[in-house]
Amino acid sequence: MNEIMAFIMQHQIETLLLVFGMILLAFFITHWQEVKFWWLNFSYNFPVIGKMSGLAKDIEGFDENHKWFYSEERLCRDYYNFYEKVDKDSESFDEAKAYLHSVGELGRKPTPTFIWVMIFALVIVEAFGFAYVLAGFTIPGASEATQQKGAIGVAAMLAILLVWLTHMTGQELHKNTLIKKIRRWYKNDNAGGSNWRDLKPDEQLITIDNTFDDDKSPNYIRLLNRLDANDKVKTTYLKTILTLLFIGMVAVGATYIRHITLENEIASSHESAISIFNDNASPFGDAGDDMGSLFGDDDSKGAEDDLASLFGNDAPSSETQAPAGTSKLTSEDINNQKGGDATFVILGLLFVFIQILGIFFGMHYDFAGRESKEAYECLRGFSTKKAFLAYYERAKTHISRVAQKQLQKLQHKMNINNDNMGTDAETTAILRNNKDRTFKQYLTFEDR
Repeated sequence: MNEIMAFIMQHQIETLLLVFGMILLAFFITHWQEVKFWWLNFSYNFPVIGKMSGLAKDIEGFDENHKWFYSEERLCRDYYNFYEKVDKDSESFDEAKAYLHSVGELGRKPTPTFIWVMIFALVIVEAFGFAYVLAGFTIPGASEATQQKGAIGVAAMLAILLVWLTHMTGQELHKNTLIKKIRRWYKNDNAGGSNWRDLKPDEQLITIDNTFDDDKSPNYIRLLNRLDANDKVKTTYLKTILTLLFIGMVAVGATYIRHITLENEIASSHESAISIFNDNASPFGDAGDDMGSLFGDDDSKGAEDDLASLFGNDAPSSETQAPAGTSKLTSEDINNQKGGDATFVILGLLFVFIQILGIFFGMHYDFAGRESKEAYECLRGFSTKKAFLAYYERAKTHISRVAQKQLQKLQHKMNINNDNMGTDAETTAILRNNKDRTFKQYLTFEDR
């Protein structure tokens, strides 16, 4: 862990970018509609190349049916796409609640932002753990700095892939629990002698808008009508098996690479010790070369032996070998290797536990029904119809005001362009007489 922390401190910029990216991704996942609406406003108001500037130049296209310019209709249609999503009434509340109740997901929620932040925080730790392990193996032959950057990129992609796989697995397991419930209810109904049909969904497609059309069907058929089950209505574990295999391969592979890295470090320390010993082992090495030049190569060995006998038998010769302890593992090396391997096994188990945690979150959050997510977003967690209607009234008012403000800005720019270009009197009169071309008026003929 100390090595990983040192690796993170060495790459502070990459760490900050990865943390910022993960937090931003978590925000986008949980606030996607708000992000899309912000982007729509930004794309219209961007100077020179924004949508507003482009549409303001079109002062010739005119819709004779509605008596609107095409550019005005285009702007209103873009904002109407968001207005339509918040145009809810008391009937919408009843339909969304009934849909979630029928599919057995009333009370479930999408994955909260803090859960995504926690998951991505674990992903960051995983990513740098993998990066530290893979640093020497990603780009063979490259510089150390390039290898480390490549390892960070590979590790980040691997960690994000694991988040996606574990979340998909959790959703698959949740869907399987609903299918098991269908089969259990169907079996009980059949055992009671009241089964009057095969286990298959109704021919009519059930959505939120017509969720009451199958009220007379058994509960398990109503649940089946809202799921994308296979023709045999049986559980499937393809995603789960693939994810578990991938997790096992990554855990074993990372542990093996850590083991090899540790062995290389131990071997490298021995090579350094042998190199240092050989450099200092023969004080007469230079003298031997001089003697070879004086007495000839054949007599240099004898001269070295004579010189060595002069100083006693303890004087090392150029042929002296390294001690036995430097050529094989010492007891300290063996203990370090055992301790390192045990640590790597614990890290592997910790990695597997983190993936199980991701699967657990996938099982307890998000939805399996075809339109359950849309039904939940419609309800917005409101338990009372009064709070539901008050929220959507505020949302509709907000979007209408923003759309009307943008429409007025567009009409003003169109008038300026018309004055600069100079068109016929009829077009000029229509452009100036725009008091009836409002977003509220657009809603009247859009809803027809």
